[in-house]
Amino acid sequence: MNLRQINELWNEYKEKYDLPKDVQISAVQYDAEKYIEGFFNILELLDGKYILHLNPRFHLYSDSYARFILFHEFTHFYDFINSSFDETEDLFIYMNAYSEFHACRVTLARFMERLTLKTVHIDKIQLPGPFNEISIRHLLEEGLWRVKVCFEQFLETLEPNDFVMTFRQLMYLLGYISLFENDDVLLEQTLQFAHLDTDDFFALYHALKEIDYDEILRLTRKIYNSAFLIYLRGFFRRNYDKRILPDDELENITADNCDEYKAILDKRQQEVAA
Repeated sequence: MNLRQINELWNEYKEKYDLPKDVQISAVQYDAEKYIEGFFNILELLDGKYILHLNPRFHLYSDSYARFILFHEFTHFYDFINSSFDETEDLFIYMNAYSEFHACRVTLARFMERLTLKTVHIDKIQLPGPFNEISIRHLLEEGLWRVKVCFEQFLETLEPNDFVMTFRQLMYLLGYISLFENDDVLLEQTLQFAHLDTDDFFALYHALKEIDYDEILRLTRKIYNSAFLIYLRGFFRRNYDKRILPDDELENITADNCDEYKAILDKRQQEVAA
């Protein structure tokens, strides 16, 4: 599928969802990571550049799965065009939280719009997959494992980007399960399995469903701050043993006092070494 064909589908999307006709996709770059089928660059969008970033395997996918991916990415463009945030940071949060949730929700709904979820067994519905059709159960289980693996990797590596990936994969999954009548049960099972069953994640899910932008921004910031604290304390634990930094003191370290603590601990380490 080339750029002309992609823009033809984009034109159909714009007409159906009442978007400006003059917004065109200017380029396609095949540079998405292994487990990401596509992504957007907010800085490019702010600069008026609608560039699709797709997985390098995109040309190998079935036509139906390619359309599944494109509908998802087009929804990000829709959300960006219709956003009304003045602060760039707010826009980043909106696009990485609500828009990921929204794009997954409406894309799955679009491909199942003639079916009634509550009366059809999830193992018998066939959805577009990269090379073969898949069931909804497969889609949900694969998404769940990705969330779990990404979060476990973050706890092991303490790399902030691993938490960014965890959050993104979770937004995908929450968008899918929001279509189900028993979504509260699925939500609890999902968060428990991934060890993310905190009040903030439960509250964020309901804010996403209710399209409460203020709560989405507040809770997403809070969740990322908590993840940064895990990273920060992990950094200190790796660099200072318990003789220098006891566990009870480690719990006192925050983003506000970390520089001060580092100076104190460096001094302690020098004194012990002397």
